[in-house]
Amino acid sequence: MAAARMAARLGARVALIERAGLGGTCVHAGCIPSGALYRTVAALDEVVGASRVGVAVGPASVDWFRMQAWSGSVVQSAARLTRTTLEAAGIEVLSASARFAGPNGVQVGDRAFEGMPVVLATGAISILPQAEDGVRRTLSNEDAMALDQAPGRLLVSGAARFSIEWADFFHHLGTAVTVSAPEDRILPDEDADIAGLLQLLLEQRGIRFLLGSDAHAEEADVDAILMADERAPNLAGLNLEAAGVATRAGAITVDAQCKTSAPGIYAAGDVTGPPWLSNRARAQGVVAATNAFGGSARLRPERIPRSVNTHPELAAVGLTEAQATARGGQVAVGIGELATSLRGMTLGEDHGALKLVIDPEFGEILGGHMIGAGATEVIAQVAAAMELEADYRELGRVQHVHPSLAELVSEAIASV
Repeated sequence: MAAARMAARLGARVALIERAGLGGTCVHAGCIPSGALYRTVAALDEVVGASRVGVAVGPASVDWFRMQAWSGSVVQSAARLTRTTLEAAGIEVLSASARFAGPNGVQVGDRAFEGMPVVLATGAISILPQAEDGVRRTLSNEDAMALDQAPGRLLVSGAARFSIEWADFFHHLGTAVTVSAPEDRILPDEDADIAGLLQLLLEQRGIRFLLGSDAHAEEADVDAILMADERAPNLAGLNLEAAGVATRAGAITVDAQCKTSAPGIYAAGDVTGPPWLSNRARAQGVVAATNAFGGSARLRPERIPRSVNTHPELAAVGLTEAQATARGGQVAVGIGELATSLRGMTLGEDHGALKLVIDPEFGEILGGHMIGAGATEVIAQVAAAMELEADYRELGRVQHVHPSLAELVSEAIASV
């Protein structure tokens, strides 16, 4: 969608071919429905903790079917908005499957498209193991959303983003959750300090972690096993060989301009491999369409923010402290703690911190990492500064509303 809309803005006639739901995984089985579900458990948290701020309420519980109806209504609204946006841009939408018929041609039913740029954005699919009898005994992301009730005991296999989100979600609904993974800690791609604090908070709430040498299946002791992070690029039926599009490790290979190995063919999103982020996909789509019409855009993956929708939430952009240190050069760290944030105190959300990773010699902001209330919004300020290549001292001169969570940025910079 991002590629189609960008191409239309550049004056191109655009055809978008989609055999399933417009908007892809994000709208129909990803961040939109899951975000709606997480809103339910966030509201539950607010009600349960209301007595702390002087609001008397009765016992709170989640109505499963009304929660599912709420999530479904959000998906329907997002799908309608998606179609309206495409129609407003004058983009032709074809509900069909497409495949390459040669190096310069795409076949869609009895219709052929030849001699024009192509952007591949077919996303990714869940991949789950089967037992020896051929029966699948595990749940995917999509399966978790379609359950008719919360399992009593759940084993989450994996400790990356989706796994941790679902572990927190089902624990809120009363499920006894165990997270098992071969890694020594959760969220191995995130900053160790921030991820470690999230794990501690989840453990304090009652989620059990079996990591590293302690990890084992425990399949006999649970009602369901969830493998939310097992995904692979969706290449089925594309006939990439006919177009000369190269793949590596099951993903389409692209460069920073989102070009594939075949002239005039670009790729964007999950079909190019992880990380599975919608905003990364959108950024790649814009880059691909821009370059398809003679531009020179490049993707800067270190400037793509990311989040983990738990309570409290985690958000980050750029390099972790360990990654920055491994790259060489000077590295400094600044910390702003929610425990000393007046806004955090008034919200009753004083667990968490913002961590900035800085190059003190040149003033470059290398990364930002936060666990706590408002993390996704606070990190947006850091991401904007990184995109504008601002010196961290320049960011420190920005004045914020008081009290606000945004003040954590000033506090972290002051502590560098």
